[in-house]
Amino acid sequence: MKVLFIVALGMFALAAAYPSDIIDFETDHMEHEQEGQAGRAVEGEYSWVAPDGNEYVVKYVADHLGYRVVDSNALPEGPEADFEDEEDDDK
Repeated sequence: MKVLFIVALGMFALAAAYPSDIIDFETDHMEHEQEGQAGRAVEGEYSWVAPDGNEYVVKYVADHLGYRVVDSNALPEGPEADFEDEEDDDK
């Protein structure tokens, strides 16, 4: 009986440690999925269709280091920097 209890307790601990779905919903124009351990570390993605018909997607991670966007087509891209070689300026 004790062995059965220990095995059951081990299975429960394993299931609790395994990442699980936290958020998973979808509407006509929006979707959000998130999995992980709530309050510890999660990863997910959400997407929506803008009024202009474009679909935007954001993939993220949130953990002890904070919220970080991993990949997105919703963020604007900045202009490329045009760095000149400093040695050329000295000549």
